[in-house]
Amino acid sequence: MQILICGAGSGAHALAGIFSQKSNVNVRVFINDSNKVQRWNEHLNNHSLTVTFREEKNKDWSKLQSQPFLVTDDPAQAACNSDIIIFVLPAFLHLKYLKLLFPYIEEGCILIGMPGQNGFEFDVRYALRRKLNSCIVINFESLPWVCGNREFGKSVEIMSIKTQLVGALQGNPSNARIPKFIVELQKLLGNLPKLIISGHLLGMTLVSPNAYSHPPIIYGRWKNWDGQPLDYKPLFYHGIDEYTAELLGKLSEEILTISRQIGQEYPQIDLSEVIFVYDWDMNHYSEYIADKTNIHTVFLTNGAYNGIVHPMLQMPNGTYLPNFNHRYLTEDIPFGLVVIRGIAAIAGVKTPYIDLVLSWCQNKLRKEYLIGSELIGKDIGETRCPQRYGLTTLPEILGLDW
Repeated sequence: MQILICGAGSGAHALAGIFSQKSNVNVRVFINDSNKVQRWNEHLNNHSLTVTFREEKNKDWSKLQSQPFLVTDDPAQAACNSDIIIFVLPAFLHLKYLKLLFPYIEEGCILIGMPGQNGFEFDVRYALRRKLNSCIVINFESLPWVCGNREFGKSVEIMSIKTQLVGALQGNPSNARIPKFIVELQKLLGNLPKLIISGHLLGMTLVSPNAYSHPPIIYGRWKNWDGQPLDYKPLFYHGIDEYTAELLGKLSEEILTISRQIGQEYPQIDLSEVIFVYDWDMNHYSEYIADKTNIHTVFLTNGAYNGIVHPMLQMPNGTYLPNFNHRYLTEDIPFGLVVIRGIAAIAGVKTPYIDLVLSWCQNKLRKEYLIGSELIGKDIGETRCPQRYGLTTLPEILGLDW
């Protein structure tokens, strides 16, 4: 089995390390950055990649050393004969990587976003055009774990493993280069997370947790900030107040309304993977949550979120200011909440709470997406909302003409 992993972050490190350990699996990593490729290869020339697990229930996997794998910036070398291509990189890079790999993607290839984030299918469709008809596209809602790099190219740490990982698929499985590829992918990941693949790709775009959690949490923490520096980094998930928890619920309800509206017009489209934010956390982190009373307590007592802080900038005097130029906004707004807002417009669903958060966040980013209640700002072309691709009807965004 030939697997290509696209990306240089902790997720790519973890996948490369774990998959390279499996028998009959050949792993390649593609990074469109020659400096990062050189740095990673310099270490691999003399050492293996170390993957450390902090998951108590998998003590046998507490630490593993990778088997040899290739790291390259040559798209032809990377993609040649690939059975599976996994995109584990920021959403704003997906289209660029897809275009680089396009000439070398073969029939039956399985393209996986892990996570693909909101609108992954729009990028894939735009880049692959008719070649898409012979490929399979899968979008997962998140990474299989909470992880972070200890040292680039050398070691990665997995802090917790999710109980399940939900995804959606489009394409004809019989065209795949690998028979029973979902079973094979589960074997590669291990017993957990349990892979659940069902429904339409648009469901993954709507349920993407980063888009409807990161921006409102930042909004809730900093909307009334007086501009004065802090002497500490505030906790991110464990620091939310009741107002922010309520706001998270309201955004989630608006997304459910979008899903229901589409389902009413196209009952054959399965969007059942779009669930309430409380249910999402319970499905994925139940064993880590001490108090399951409501959204607020679920976030405050989720052990998988231990130690995660707001993105901050440290000043020369040691104090901290919020960093609004962080992926929680720079990615999760244009490649997250704006995408959902674009779908809402096409579905005819009003979203006052999404608009509230989006308006505040776009000001922090110094971007213009939403003008009043219309998604007509000058920076729409920099996002992944369906309107950017000329998709303006539900059949178009659902890909009913694939």
